[in-house]
Amino acid sequence: MKKLTAILLLLCMLTALLSACAENKPQPAPSETGGTEAVTTAPTETEERPDLPNVKYDSYTFRTLSLLCDVIKFNDFSNENTDYDIVDEAIFRRNSEVEQTLDVVIDSQFLSGNVFSTGIGTETMRKDYKAGESLYDLCGLSTWHAAASAFNGFLTDLKSVPHLDLSHSWWDQRANLDLGIGGKMYYTTGDIGITDNLATHCILFSKTLAHEKNITDLYDLVLDGKWTWDKFEGYVRTVSEDLDGNDVMDENDRYGLLCWNDGFQASFGGTRSKIATVDPETGAMKLTLYSDMTSTLAERVTNLFFDNKYALHCNSTANSSKVSAAGGMIGLFAKEQGLFVTTMFRILPDLRNEEMDFGILPYPKYNEEQEEYGGYVGATYSNMYAIEHFNPDLERTGVVTELLAYLASRYITPAYYEQTLKGREVRDERDIPCLEIIFANRSFDPGILYELGGYTGQLTNMMKAMVNKFEQICKAYETAATRKLENLNEKFAEA
Repeated sequence: MKKLTAILLLLCMLTALLSACAENKPQPAPSETGGTEAVTTAPTETEERPDLPNVKYDSYTFRTLSLLCDVIKFNDFSNENTDYDIVDEAIFRRNSEVEQTLDVVIDSQFLSGNVFSTGIGTETMRKDYKAGESLYDLCGLSTWHAAASAFNGFLTDLKSVPHLDLSHSWWDQRANLDLGIGGKMYYTTGDIGITDNLATHCILFSKTLAHEKNITDLYDLVLDGKWTWDKFEGYVRTVSEDLDGNDVMDENDRYGLLCWNDGFQASFGGTRSKIATVDPETGAMKLTLYSDMTSTLAERVTNLFFDNKYALHCNSTANSSKVSAAGGMIGLFAKEQGLFVTTMFRILPDLRNEEMDFGILPYPKYNEEQEEYGGYVGATYSNMYAIEHFNPDLERTGVVTELLAYLASRYITPAYYEQTLKGREVRDERDIPCLEIIFANRSFDPGILYELGGYTGQLTNMMKAMVNKFEQICKAYETAATRKLENLNEKFAEA
């Protein structure tokens, strides 16, 4: 997992909201590029640093590729991203320092399109593999592209790359646990980019509607470990208002919850439930989708999401076009038509100029007996970082990549959190501990990434149709899921 403790200290540097942390806060460095000051931390004698050789690469052009969907058009290696000026400046600073230190030129390429397993990222990797070449030194692939490319042998095991040390804090340690099948890591994430942050799911709530309903304990519930499905569902069912008085609850009315298809997977992530899990002892992946608990959870999620009196399922087949015409799910939330909305951090800039006051919460626990909160990184919207199979110089690639990631932990991650604090996305000091909880506890589901049994697509179709068929889906596709799981385990163990 990323350096969450350091991130909090950086937050304290940027605001006096958490004065108890002030004695440890690092100092900001002035911008080298003009404009808004970039955020960084000065290295200290005890700071964790990469162990890299003192080398120069004679102005070698280090080619990076970023492939992502149209929803999140963010290039982790370019400083020309819309809505993220502070982060862009940090990316420029990181890239410039890498270029100067190693005498390389970073050439950033960006493509967007179909993010699913047969999409442009997988086909780009396939084309290079068949040609026995590597056109890119470092690839930021959609998670489905990365998984499909790993399964087909198009990628290099990152653990075999010299100077690339995934145990360092600037690499995501949760990814190491969740995605290390057979002891191999063909792709990962971490401080090197922020697309995984943008694709992290959260719940927003309207403070105006919470005040009207005398709901005053949401932050306390989270910090006390008592933010559970019971509490969430109970509060959702306090809001149902037929605003236009036509006796029909639709996109013109007010609800306890505005939700979408992906909220189902995120709800499972919140309860630390997955389609598949990697056994930390054996490195083998096992199917974990169905249990008495997940069956009950699926029933609770669908009963709530499909209850049109209290919830508007915004991208169901029945509602999608009408909600879109009314301004979209976030547009309705901005108009105070929902107490809660399920969303991702990518959406927060869309609310930056809105007058409404909102707070940020993690997804609820299943119950209070659940020790830790869970979380979910949306597979459709996030990137993973990988190295092609026929990379011509793994030592050089390892050095450049490790330095990119390390310097990102000093410049880009602090800049992202500063913008989150100062850019109106976070408007209350009580949101900061919630941010820590969300990013510390999110996880990755290899069952989703490798499309075991087609479960993800089937569950999405279930949500669109607004009919709970969870148990039928689990049973109908279990054989196909088990067959592919066994194939994956065997393939990665032999690689």
